[in-house]
Amino acid sequence: MVKRKRASQTIAAQRSSGKVKKRGRDFSRKRSRNNEFFPDPLQRQILCTLINPEGDISASYIYEQCRLAGYKKASIQQKIGELERLKFLIIGGDATVLEGPLFHVASGSVELHRDGFGFFVHDNEGDWYIRASDARGILNGDRMVALRILNSSADRAPFAVPLVLTQQGSRRVILVAEARGNILITRVLAQEIKDRVILAEEVLATLSPGDVIVAELGSFDIQSETWSATVVQRLGKINDPSIEVSIALHKFDIPGVRDNSLDAEVAGIPEMVDDASLFNRVDLRNLPFVTIDGPDAKDFDDAVYVEHSDAGFCLYVAIADVSHYVAQGSLIDLDARKRSTSVYFPRLVCPMLPEELSSGICSLKPDQDRLVVVVKIELDREARVAASQFMTGVIHSKKRLTYSEVDELLDAARADDEAKLPPGTFDSLINLKLLTKVLLKNRHDRGALEINARESAFVFDDSDRVSVIETQKRFFSSRMIEEAMLCANVAAAEFLKANKEPFLYRAHPEPDSAKIIKLEEFLVSLDFDLKISSRPTPSDFLSILDASRDHPAAESIQSAVLRTMNQARYTPTPTGHFGLAYQSYAHFTSPIRRYPDLMVHRAIKTQLGQPYERVKDLEELGEYCSSNERKVEEAVRWTHGWLNATVAGRYIGEEYLGRVVSVASFGCFIFLDELCLEGLLHVSELGNEFFHLDDGSVSFTGSETGAMYRLGDGVPVYISEANVETGRVTLKRAHQGKGRRHVH
Repeated sequence: MVKRKRASQTIAAQRSSGKVKKRGRDFSRKRSRNNEFFPDPLQRQILCTLINPEGDISASYIYEQCRLAGYKKASIQQKIGELERLKFLIIGGDATVLEGPLFHVASGSVELHRDGFGFFVHDNEGDWYIRASDARGILNGDRMVALRILNSSADRAPFAVPLVLTQQGSRRVILVAEARGNILITRVLAQEIKDRVILAEEVLATLSPGDVIVAELGSFDIQSETWSATVVQRLGKINDPSIEVSIALHKFDIPGVRDNSLDAEVAGIPEMVDDASLFNRVDLRNLPFVTIDGPDAKDFDDAVYVEHSDAGFCLYVAIADVSHYVAQGSLIDLDARKRSTSVYFPRLVCPMLPEELSSGICSLKPDQDRLVVVVKIELDREARVAASQFMTGVIHSKKRLTYSEVDELLDAARADDEAKLPPGTFDSLINLKLLTKVLLKNRHDRGALEINARESAFVFDDSDRVSVIETQKRFFSSRMIEEAMLCANVAAAEFLKANKEPFLYRAHPEPDSAKIIKLEEFLVSLDFDLKISSRPTPSDFLSILDASRDHPAAESIQSAVLRTMNQARYTPTPTGHFGLAYQSYAHFTSPIRRYPDLMVHRAIKTQLGQPYERVKDLEELGEYCSSNERKVEEAVRWTHGWLNATVAGRYIGEEYLGRVVSVASFGCFIFLDELCLEGLLHVSELGNEFFHLDDGSVSFTGSETGAMYRLGDGVPVYISEANVETGRVTLKRAHQGKGRRHVH
């Protein structure tokens, strides 16, 4: 929703500034259009002196500062007079200079768009628009003090004019070397910076076409609009397998290779559980625990065992006791805190912990003793929790199973495979299946959302290049593990909350009213007569999902519901999880890959008589982990776009029957089932007439023929372009002999 809002602000601001003719570098007159006055460099220099003054500012002080910057006295005097007439400053009787009624500044950060303009995000309400001409020399993430210039249209975003850069964001960019005729140049990857970046001639001489480089920007020359830069690292060639992962790590500032400063601590990690570690632990090695994961899983941090009786169920969830091996405040701990999460790229994992822990002593491998933190949850026949108990223990996993294996084993026709399993494990799997069915009913009854979003799986060939994209199959056994982990996470939150132990909740706030209104408009456009209250419950959204399961636009409705939700986050404040319909929820089950889980383990063990030092900056750490989680998700999503475009690029000109899955002002997004990827059909490709976008953004309608492009409709298209750097796949309509024959 924010993007829609910003898009409208962008269009409005561009229209505002687009009607103004530039008068050169020293233009300072009031815009003829209305009241949009943009100070020139000298006027900005004068206005900068009014920011955070120490005592009164005298006119003589302003003259002194401006003359040091190379300006002449007559010009300074003229500009001061203009700023006074325009009410940006006031000259007092004693020649002091004061802020005028239109002098309104704020501190904030810069968010730039790939097309050159940007937004100024500050503490006050509403972002300010940064014109492309004012964005020169500033970068994404920079913090600055900006002057507000009111838009002549009151309903449009005001402009931000940079005055003082207070803090630089990242100055690292990704460059690609290219041959232009007989010379070699470098360009910024995906043109994320519009200005040119210049390397020294002697550095260029060492490069060859296709080289991908990490560069550090230096100074910006405003006259030539170029950045100087130095090479930090060479990542490889643009067509190398896995180059997108190397780029993503630098592009999103994600730690990759572990620092060798941890080597001494890593060398001390044991390979086996010793007898001394078993002291004061509950021995659960006789219970038939198993792990159930995907076929490519490298680390196994959770194991389950379930008993069933006439009274109900007894669920054991054992989680690797990472806190036993990661000392609080150690170098490994500090590194894990900085990373805060493991990063799972399609063909590479950047683990939060050293592999000696995540794939070694903390991985619940079969037939090996492992230290765990266990929660034993007793449930009645309706799967209502009767009691729960946390303990530190030791287990001996009996089997490592995959989701597909478990689904096959639980098939009635394959029950004879019980003999292939260690004693007790098959009964435990049957019990977990029975428990899961009751838990899923309860989940639906309490209104928890069930989003069955399509997940893509990338398949790579022997040379490590992506070959095809497949839709990831969903197994019932994955639901079994998911529900067991949810039970454990809720139990952890309630245990710590009851004992008043500080920890990080996993919170999911209820949706904002503005987003709810947008969703209602969207549903009305699809002829759904469903009302959502201003303070909705999860059941309201579950009803929408249930009612739309067989609708042609079911996938789009599901996506719209997801967009209505707020992002989940970590917070020490007791709050609920809206999407899961839980009053208290925490992350407990993945301490190998999430730092908040490791903190929850320490909090639980503190209550079990093994005290840890309580974290003092809990709220700040929660915000950091939440922010880092979003950054990692963005990085992974970016690599997915690269791989999607890589596959699409092999089928340029090929025709497919696609489905409209979403509609925006600029066109339709079409999903190609055969390739399992999505592309954009621009509005200009819809036909030789004006196409009207309906208010709910569910369809385009032709003004002359009434031709429609609606969510769920099939559209014959062909792939015309695929850009790996932006992840964009461009489609065109397949008609009038276009398609394969259309491509040269």
